[in-house]
Parts: sequence; structure tokens; C-alpha cells
Amino acid sequence: MTAAVSVSTEVEATAAEATAAEATAADVTAAEVTAKAAALELLLGDPEDDGNPYGFAAAARRDEREEFPTEYAAVLREAGFHLDYLPAEWGGGFESFDRSLQLVRTAARRDLNAMPATMFGITAATCLRLHGSPEQQARAAAVLRRGGAVGFALSEAAHGSDLLANAVRLAPDGDGYRLDGTKWMVGLGHRCEALYLVARTGERGPGAFSAVLIDTADLDRGEEVRTSGMRGIDFAHLAFDQLPVAQGDLVGRPGEALEVAVKAQQVVRVMSTAGSLGIADTALRLTLGFAAERRIGRTALLDTPYQRRELALASAALLAADAVALAAARGIHVVPEQFSVWGCAAKHVVAEAVDDVLDRCAGTLATRSVLRAEGPGGGLFQKLRRDADLVRVVDTSPLANLRSFSGQLPSLAGAIGDQQALRSAFALDAPLPPYNPSRLDLTARGRELVTGELKLTAEPAARELTAAGAPAVAAMVEQLLADIAGLPTTPQVGLQQVDLAERFAWLHAAAACLQLWWANRHLPLFGAEPAAPGWLGACLGYLLARADQASPRRAAGAAAEALELVLGLRADHRLFSALPVPLARPC
Repeated sequence: MTAAVSVSTEVEATAAEATAAEATAADVTAAEVTAKAAALELLLGDPEDDGNPYGFAAAARRDEREEFPTEYAAVLREAGFHLDYLPAEWGGGFESFDRSLQLVRTAARRDLNAMPATMFGITAATCLRLHGSPEQQARAAAVLRRGGAVGFALSEAAHGSDLLANAVRLAPDGDGYRLDGTKWMVGLGHRCEALYLVARTGERGPGAFSAVLIDTADLDRGEEVRTSGMRGIDFAHLAFDQLPVAQGDLVGRPGEALEVAVKAQQVVRVMSTAGSLGIADTALRLTLGFAAERRIGRTALLDTPYQRRELALASAALLAADAVALAAARGIHVVPEQFSVWGCAAKHVVAEAVDDVLDRCAGTLATRSVLRAEGPGGGLFQKLRRDADLVRVVDTSPLANLRSFSGQLPSLAGAIGDQQALRSAFALDAPLPPYNPSRLDLTARGRELVTGELKLTAEPAARELTAAGAPAVAAMVEQLLADIAGLPTTPQVGLQQVDLAERFAWLHAAAACLQLWWANRHLPLFGAEPAAPGWLGACLGYLLARADQASPRRAAGAAAEALELVLGLRADHRLFSALPVPLARPC
């Protein structure tokens, strides 16, 4: 206990010594993180202009016709948007995931289809970075640089998230192989020029799967698979009937493909949060505009008690989701080996919080939430809801996501963090180490940065935040860890473990928000004054209620501050984010 007090006192002293020069440097850093997104906003123009081909109404019209966003994708490619996830050695423009998060979110707020139309190659690219040959990496990089697509084929309709049961087989045949079976829901399956495919080469266990990188020019791709969300984006069920595959198309070593694919999906989960946040930003922005104009008698709908409470809770949910995603986008640079837990927890919280945002917005919009061609955004709200539903399941189902790390919970009960790593991940003006995908791992091996050092943050923070919930976060995490320690020893993942995993995700998110506030008390997050506790209190109230399986309405008082911040950001034409990107304004 003495050591903990000593460290926390040192942390407080270090923070208190922040200089004006450091604050200026932090402002520059924040501007760098949002620079690409701000430039893209300026290029794309006012999204609320019905005549803007890159605006809300245009997205709604494309959705109604189930059209691929050809024109939107073209302007994004011309601006280099499609290069943002590619490393420099591949000819890409990737700098860091926090920058990419803001850039992709900015495009997705206009139309989520911007992501699949230009960036569906991220999974295959990550796999190839992990174990592809130089020639295979160069081959994929050439396709992706020119705006083409490299597909990723893992799932099979009969097996879903039970990847060990997958049956598509790659069998030896002379100097090469034969591929037989059907892969399910391959993104851009009708457009991709190459395909990274995971197939069975053994009989049992995770080592029974290998990967190939094949050309798709001669594939029979069948009919497009129609989906309720991301309409116009082609998904395909790709069937292979003794397809010849050359020996040189094998990626990496036999038997390692499933491990590589699971690691790559950790990255996809982090980036998927950008799509969810873009959807929620637009839904709340349009709803606030409607509520401000709509009148009930002499009172604006926004000022009626019930709707104000609901929109405050929606605002708190969105701010919490933003903070969680931003922290994860930085954390994957610092401790990528922990993202078998951190990435899954962040994906769950962001997807579920955004779903709540949409539900509360729908309650305010009422009939206008179900109209296909009228209402805010030219009838866009229906598209937003359907797109959000697809984002929740596009890489894995919510249940499979929780199950994927629930078995690790006992090893996390005694986990500790690292103070230096903690600052690197959460201090927005701290430099990030280069992203190294080779450090991704299948398990966190008992390490957990976000909650592992929580007491060292919560104790001093509680002295500054008597009403913001810091003590409650620490107490609830401690109780959770005690409950985890009491789990029965069993190789099977049961209902109790899944429920604890969900609780862990919400408390992990609350701890991330607290760490983010503590590390950035000198910065004006969410447009508030430096060290202002309002956004944190709103986020913690919301997240702790969700962790307790209670209605967030119990935290409605704290959520009121979130609404005020969101209204201020909307008036200033800025993204609803801790690092609020300047948005395009009406001409």
C-alpha cells in the first residue's frame, strides 16, 4: 500500500508541474490527430445540403436504390483515403490508429459504406503483414494502392463463429493443391482482385488450417448477397469445386492461418468502432436539429423534460463510446498483445452504446424515425439503424465476441499495469510507439493495462472528483475481480463467464474514461475547459449503470452535462468527440 501511495503522489506532482509550453505542444498534437479528417470535411462539403453528392440525402437515396457508392468512393480514393490503413512500406499513408479513427469516422458519418467501399482490405492486409512473403505483400499492396480490393474469406454458413468446425478444404494435388467448399459473406466478393482464404489442411485443432492468396479473375462468384445494412456493398458466397491452387499461393507456414486470422480481427474490431461512432454522430446531430425546431405548444421539443433526459443519456452514451474507442486506438500501439481482451471489450461497449443512442434518438424522432424518404437527412435514420446492426456483427457476433475473452477472465483477476505504458496510451499529447502487428497475441497472458493500475489513478482522482464516480469505478472493478476469482474451474465457457465478460467490458470502459480524464486534465476534451469533470461524470454514470444491468436513467442528472457539451459542439460545427474535428459548414 505504501508503494501505491508513493507512486500516486508522484503522478499527482508530475501532472501539477505541466507548463504552458506543454499545453501548447498538446494543442499541436491534437490538431495533428484531426488534421486529415478536417481536410476531408472541407473537401466533401456540407452533408446537410440535399444536393451534395457526398451528403446525407445522397446516402439515403443510394441506400434506397441499393447502389454501390461509386462517386463517393472515387473522391475518397482521389484524396488518398483508401491508403490510410496501409503502412508506408506498402505505399500507404498510415500514421496511427487515433488519426485513422477520426478520419474514418468523419467519412462514415456521411455514409458508412465509405468504409467497406475503400477499406475492406484491412483484414487481408493485416494477415499478409503477419505472415505473407515479400512477393505476396507486394502483390496485395499493388492492388490496394490503386484502390482495388483484396477479399478475406474465413466464415462458413454452416459453422458461424465456430471456426474450428470450418470445412472448406485445401488438399494436396501434385505440385499444388485443390480447393473445395464454400466461403460465406465475403466482403466485396464480386469486386476483389485477390482473395486471402483460410482452409482446412489438417483434421483437428487450430493448427489444422492454412491460408492461400489467390487471384479471383476466373472465380464463379454467383449472385450478390443482399443485406439490410450497408446496402449496395457486395457480399458474396464464394464456391470452389476442386479449384487448382499453386504451391506458391500458400501464405506462411501450413497450420498457422487460424491464429493469424484471429489476431487480424483484433485490429478490425478497433477500426469498426469508427463506423459505429460515425453513425451515432449523425443520428444524434440530426435528432438534435429536429428537436430544436419541433415545438410542443410554445416549447421546443428539446426543452421538454422527457426528451431532454433521453437526449442527455444519448449524449452520455456517445461521449463514453468516443472515449473508449479513442483509448483503444492509442492502446493498440502501446500494448497490442493485450487486444485479445481490450479490443473485444471496446468493440462490445461501443456497439452497444451506439445502439442505445439510436434507440433514444428514435424515441425523439418518433414517426420520422421509420420514414424512408422524409425527415432529417432525407430519411437517413432508417439507414443509420440498419448499418449499425450490420457493424455489430460484421466481424463476429456480440456473443462470440464476449466468449472470445471470457475464458481469460481468471488470469486477469491479479493483473497489474505499467505506469509508463499507461501514460503513453492515455495522454493524448504523449508520442505513440510505432504500431507493430507482430506483437498481437491470442491471449493477454494475465496483463491488463486499463484496470491493472486503476487504484493508482482512482485514489488521487477521487480527491478531485468527489461527485464523478471515481471511487465507484474502483469498488465495482474490485468486486468484479473477486467474482471472477470465484469462478469454478472448467474448460467450458458457461453463461456465468459470459455475463462476467460483459460486466468486465462496461467496467473496463469506465476505467478507460477515468484514465483518459486523469492523463489529460490540461486539455480541453469535448470542448470543455481543461480538467472539467462534467463529461467524465456523465460517462461514468452511464457506464456504471450498464455494468450494473440497471437503466442509465438512474444517471440522468450527471448526463445533463453531456448534452450541454454536445449542443456546444453542434453549434460550433465540430465532431462529437474528445478531439472534435472541425466540420464542413453550410455555404
